[in-house]
Amino acid sequence: MSKNKKFQKALKQKRGITLIALVITIVILIILATIAIRGAFEDNGLVGWAKEAKDRTEQGEVKEDQTMANLDAYITEQTKEPEPPPSTIADAKNNSYVFTTKTPIKDEKNNTIMVPAGFKIASDSGDTVQQGIVIEDVSASTDTAVQGSQYVWIPVGTFTKDDGSTSAQIKLGRYTFDSSGNSTLKQDAGNYTQNVVIESSFTELTAYREGVASDGKDGRNATAKDLKGFIDSVNTNGGYYIGRYEASYASGSSVENYKAASKISNDYSEYSMSYNAGILWNYITQQDASKVAINTYVGSSSVKSDLINSYAWDTAIVYIQEAENTNYANQKSKNTSLANTGKNADEVCKINDMASNLVEWTTEYSSYANSSYAYPCTSRGGRYLYGNVYTAYRGHDNATYSDAYIGFRLSLYL
Repeated sequence: MSKNKKFQKALKQKRGITLIALVITIVILIILATIAIRGAFEDNGLVGWAKEAKDRTEQGEVKEDQTMANLDAYITEQTKEPEPPPSTIADAKNNSYVFTTKTPIKDEKNNTIMVPAGFKIASDSGDTVQQGIVIEDVSASTDTAVQGSQYVWIPVGTFTKDDGSTSAQIKLGRYTFDSSGNSTLKQDAGNYTQNVVIESSFTELTAYREGVASDGKDGRNATAKDLKGFIDSVNTNGGYYIGRYEASYASGSSVENYKAASKISNDYSEYSMSYNAGILWNYITQQDASKVAINTYVGSSSVKSDLINSYAWDTAIVYIQEAENTNYANQKSKNTSLANTGKNADEVCKINDMASNLVEWTTEYSSYANSSYAYPCTSRGGRYLYGNVYTAYRGHDNATYSDAYIGFRLSLYL
């Protein structure tokens, strides 16, 4: 065979091998491509991964947008101007607004009332000073048994009556009242440091003392915790508050930490004191009443509490008589048996039972004594089943005395 023929034969063999290899390669590539394409479109394949990545990116963008929106809302909330407190009794009452700072507000006749922090205007408060403005404790006390207590504003100074044209002038002081209810100022609060004696034996002492528990000659009453502070507060704020109701038990395990509430009581006893929340508080000595009254708001940053003093009691009568046009000073009890406070049809300017139910201890001192005993503790007001006492009445007892018909009332000042 010639060399040329051998070369042509070999060339044919190489071409054949090359075509077969090409076909095989193409087939393999098709198979691999098929596998790759199938794998790419399976759940865990490349397309699935890409889709998952896309979804996660979109979710991340949504979360980022939400985070930025939340951050923007937070910044807006923190930097916006706070909502101003209501300026009127009506607005505060309708919104059940809880005051966060001591705030002056106006009634319908443009009279100013100073509301302490942690209180709201009670839902059944009057709309004017003449009707009686009631505040309710929401958070001024941290004790839930005290929260809900209600107090009535006693204005000092001039207030406009509901007719819009008549005004009344209320002066903080110690008074006596004649049988017609006419008042006589015996001691202006401006000279509170003077020893002014009313009805032969009654004096409001300036210095604080807890008293001496004795029924002998050495017995002493508890006096006002801070009489100067009370008077200064009244002058600054234009008034003070007294309990809407006679005190009921709130909480505590001993006289050192007992607290009282100014709420409608839910039970009472003529035979002993039961220390359950809501029980009308009788069978208490004057000294213990003082301790409980002081302790009730001892931790509050907005108000101070004390057993009601003679300035607060007498001035409240003057206000009630101006507002009600009545001889409330000589009002006697409207109930012949002990009852829950607020249930005796004795409510004036939203204040209950100053003339009814329990006689109430005050911080006023009595110098009355006989050869064997001192009677330094002064009680005020009318009582059930005893027709000889009345709202302005002053009585005196010894420093260990307690009974079913004796209770107490708190006063508050800012």
